[in-house]
Amino acid sequence: MRDRAARTPGRHAQRGAAALLLILTMIVILTIVLAPRLTLWQVHNAAGGRGYQTLIDAKSAILAHAANPGADAIPTIPPRRLGQISLTPDLPVLAGSGYDGLSKTTPAGKPGCATRTWAPGQALIDPNNPAVVPLDVRCFGRFPWLSFGLPGPSTPDDQLGEVPWIFMSANLVAGSACLANLNPLMLSSAYTGGCTTTVPFPWLRVVDARGNLLSSEVAIVLILPGPPVQNGQTRSAPIDHAPAAYLEGLTVAAGCPAPCVPGTYNNAAYTVASGLNWTFIDAPSSTSLSPAPAYYATPFQFNDHLIYITASEYFEAMEQRARLAVLAALNAFRAVNGYLPYSGDSTPPLASSCSQNSHFGLLPQAAGSCGGALNTLNYLPWLSLAGWGNYFIYAVDPGCTQGATAPRCLTPGLRLGGAAQRYNAVLFSPGRAIQSVPYASKGAPQTPLVSHLLNDFLDSAGNLTGPPFDAAGTPLTANYDDRMYGIP
Repeated sequence: MRDRAARTPGRHAQRGAAALLLILTMIVILTIVLAPRLTLWQVHNAAGGRGYQTLIDAKSAILAHAANPGADAIPTIPPRRLGQISLTPDLPVLAGSGYDGLSKTTPAGKPGCATRTWAPGQALIDPNNPAVVPLDVRCFGRFPWLSFGLPGPSTPDDQLGEVPWIFMSANLVAGSACLANLNPLMLSSAYTGGCTTTVPFPWLRVVDARGNLLSSEVAIVLILPGPPVQNGQTRSAPIDHAPAAYLEGLTVAAGCPAPCVPGTYNNAAYTVASGLNWTFIDAPSSTSLSPAPAYYATPFQFNDHLIYITASEYFEAMEQRARLAVLAALNAFRAVNGYLPYSGDSTPPLASSCSQNSHFGLLPQAAGSCGGALNTLNYLPWLSLAGWGNYFIYAVDPGCTQGATAPRCLTPGLRLGGAAQRYNAVLFSPGRAIQSVPYASKGAPQTPLVSHLLNDFLDSAGNLTGPPFDAAGTPLTANYDDRMYGIP
């Protein structure tokens, strides 16, 4: 058998081996060159992820507290009301005291806030005190992490900026003497200024990296500072720290790419004049690996991370709590009397004091106004003081009221949509008033606090003329935000 001749590699095989060697060499070189950059990029994004998780946890804790039925179990004098801030920010109220993670109070032990002229070491004011000048309120400070039961910083002075700062709209701290309706009805009204108006204070504003408005109806802003980015940010005791030791600002220069709003935005500024918008900016960090945008004025030293809670989000959490309280009051009433109360007067304008045989309107409020003392709902004080009795619409089946023939409530007749189940009552959450086209059933902007008409609360012909009312879970649209809850 002939031995096979040894084969010399051809030109194609030699070229293939050379190409493979070149590829392997390039991979080694790129690995050596890019590995540190990839590591820095991964570390940067991991740190950003931890920061945003801190902000998300703080936001969730605030909304959970707003919806917590036990948050006002201990009465205060004057009494707090649903939605009024009780866990106020953490500030150094005594010289050299620094931050301890606890919600701060006034010298009298009331929930306290700063003013637009506050300096570290000054005592706080009680925004619910009628003697306080309301327009001077500036409710801000470090997030009271210990009061909310969340993790704190790794150093007492928070050198690394691990605890968010919190800024609250003064609308959430005003007392009933200043703001009567702390509920979604105020969302349909513009700021007009001064106590006893529908919206006595401007909501907070948040803009994006080029100054474009993200929201002008913000209830709470949370900002995670991060490490110092400038020499002036000294965070060591015994210095009393103001926001500028943790937070920064920047200037969007003229000529920035459209859309943009040139100007200076400073997250540390709380001396904004009363009645003017308090604006916060959400922008990229100057410590990121990518170069700073060319339209930022220099020096660009900024690393604040921001998250916010709109007024709608905050009221949504409160509404859940308010609705549960109303349903509990209705169930307690029925357990004692064997039937449900009449509604408030349904003839225009709607009123919470009712006469007998009213079956569709606001919730009854006044004692004994719906057929004797037994026809009075016992609301928790924090609910009534925030004006939630002026918000919910209530329909009750005639067969489940005091005037019906006994046995009552056995054959309910109220339906939601085409569902077979029938209810003895229906509770409506009307949501915010529709203010822009396409308008709701009224055909014009809704003004519930002005007219007190049913079509300024509810948005469809079915809900105005029912039963049957709209189906539970009807999708919300630009001109419809009614929500219906059947009561068996």
